[in-house]
Amino acid sequence: MLRDKGQAEVAGSAYLFSGRLEGSAAYSPMRHVIVRAAGALRTDGRDTTYFRTRQLEVGAGTYWALGQRWLVGGSAGYGWGQSGRGFQDAHYLFLFQRDSTITYQYNARYGKPFGDVFVAYEDGPFTMGLAYRLSQVHFTTLTNNNQPISLRRMTRNEPMLFMRFGNRQGVLQWAQLQLTLNASWSADLVRGSAPVGPLITDVKAGDLFTSIGIVVYPHRFKRVQY
Repeated sequence: MLRDKGQAEVAGSAYLFSGRLEGSAAYSPMRHVIVRAAGALRTDGRDTTYFRTRQLEVGAGTYWALGQRWLVGGSAGYGWGQSGRGFQDAHYLFLFQRDSTITYQYNARYGKPFGDVFVAYEDGPFTMGLAYRLSQVHFTTLTNNNQPISLRRMTRNEPMLFMRFGNRQGVLQWAQLQLTLNASWSADLVRGSAPVGPLITDVKAGDLFTSIGIVVYPHRFKRVQY
């Protein structure tokens, strides 16, 4: 949400229900140009049922103010990550009698080129916007219980609705509260498309996320008056 040269924003957020943490920093070195770096971390100390993620990405793009209230832009970049996910799946036969329990332990390392666009509307202390990202995940390793899975890449759609609250006047003019609702799913998900179809389905599965965070604008510090 930058509008001019020399502006910057630093954001931190936490995903509700999952405990995933994210942080990002963006800066405009010249008008209409933005550079950005972001990272995500999710730790989980459990042994059997867990979900762990580490990600880092960098990108560059552009933004354009359409009057005082509208802002549009887009960017492209590349990310790196590794993740691990473990869970157990019970199989049932006659009259719901459990037949066996299968343990899944996925591990992945990947690169992720991406492109995104956004549009936002600002009205006083309130901002609302929509963003859309298209990512292509390239797996360098992908295994289940240390056995390779025959999936080398996948495309993911990632739309997001975001809202920010905070006045540009007064003591806290340099900060805003941010709420987001976003989804992620694979555009090429085909169940049972290969002998390891169920495993591929797990990797490509979609999900819905909600996060809450704080956005700080360092370029506004000098304007604070007590």
